Amino acid sequence: MPADLKVMYEGILAACGGADNIVTLGCCMTRLRFTVKDEALVSPENLRQVKDVAGYFYSGSQHQLIVGPSTAGKLAAYFNERHAFAPLNLSGTYPTGMIKKENAAEVGAVKENKTAIRKKYSSRLSRACAIIGNIFMPLIPAYIGCGLIMGINNILSKTLLAGDPNTVALLGVFGNGVFFYLNAIVGYNANKEFGGTPALGVAFAGILNMPALANVTLFGNTFVPGKGGIIAVLLVCWAGSWLEKRIRSFIKGSAEMFLTPVLTILLVGFASLILIQPLAGWLSDQLAVQTQNALKHGGIITGAVLGGTFLPLVMMGIHQSLVPIHQQLLDTLGNNPLFPILCMAGAGQVGASIAVLWKTKNAKLKTIVKNALPVGLLGIGEPLIYGVTLPLFKPFIGACLGAAVGGAVIAFFHVTSAIAFGVSGVVLFLALSDLHSVIFYAVGFLTAMVCGFLFTWKMGFDDPPNEEN
Repeated sequence: MPADLKVMYEGILAACGGADNIVTLGCCMTRLRFTVKDEALVSPENLRQVKDVAGYFYSGSQHQLIVGPSTAGKLAAYFNERHAFAPLNLSGTYPTGMIKKENAAEVGAVKENKTAIRKKYSSRLSRACAIIGNIFMPLIPAYIGCGLIMGINNILSKTLLAGDPNTVALLGVFGNGVFFYLNAIVGYNANKEFGGTPALGVAFAGILNMPALANVTLFGNTFVPGKGGIIAVLLVCWAGSWLEKRIRSFIKGSAEMFLTPVLTILLVGFASLILIQPLAGWLSDQLAVQTQNALKHGGIITGAVLGGTFLPLVMMGIHQSLVPIHQQLLDTLGNNPLFPILCMAGAGQVGASIAVLWKTKNAKLKTIVKNALPVGLLGIGEPLIYGVTLPLFKPFIGACLGAAVGGAVIAFFHVTSAIAFGVSGVVLFLALSDLHSVIFYAVGFLTAMVCGFLFTWKMGFDDPPNEEN
């Protein structure tokens, strides 16, 4: 049943000291996030008990409630319709290290886990990854919509629509909608995150991808429009925002309004074409070559390593930094061989969580797992990570081992996706490159689930006692 927004709204307000105590409020794909004036008025335990809340944790200065992918946006809108909260900066601190069993204080709660992690490890890398995440996270709805259409069209074009090229072409137009202007959108978001003027990021991306570049020769070299792809856009926007801020600090008065954008575009334009784009082109080519070599020669070992280590990357918050790599592989190879391997992490965790569900005697834990499993199958793993497997620790290891076996299967059968990122779990079936990938993604997914279940069942875990006992 859909979440009762009114009940959740009232429960959250009661647990955090009322609306007057909330300073900022916002959401990401799966979580409602907010900051408060007085932390003493917030009751984490009461927040965890709010109906339809799958988990709660505290990150940086943000209170975060895991409510699911369809509920987060609706709940945030419900709050904002009734109150004038300031918008929330989603660049919160993320966990940056492995967690030990003794840090897991309570099933369904990860505040203590994350606090211990932040104290032990530096957050510099996490902040950098959060910036990358903020650049690409706003694109997820468009990635999901266009990516699914593209994946379905790839399959239908070889089956039911094999004799209907017009419909295939039309679906192709719909599926490529976001990708046609992708570099410009990324440029806008990147410049904004790097502290520059967002519109200049669009200009930088336009310079790199302008078709007329093919007619320009400089120092004996003819330019290639779009060379370096997303990597080039990110590097140019980083350099451009830095230069823009330096120029603004030197130029004063009304002249700054005109001179800053002109000088920034000219200087960054030359630097991007002469230095940055060639470097980014080399990096993107190497990325494609090395990925192909690793999967070709490393085979099941490469797949096992990639699949088995992705959950820790998610836990440390650095998985978002892989998004440009996924997009670059798609741009260079025409498909993404890395993403299906990493998606085995979610399958392994589902299997491990099912083992927990069958083995635990704790009523609260059973409820948490039952609520989190459906979204886990859809590729939203946070409720299972932070509410179940990570606090119990051994199931987290079982999930990683299951993902490693699934990743080995996916790599062996050369499964590829037609999208860079955006959907995973069982939804990715609709966005794979071809029927071969669909069949063997199913084999890998089931293998990861079964192995995650078996590893967790064999290792066991310390079952928390029921609260009434």
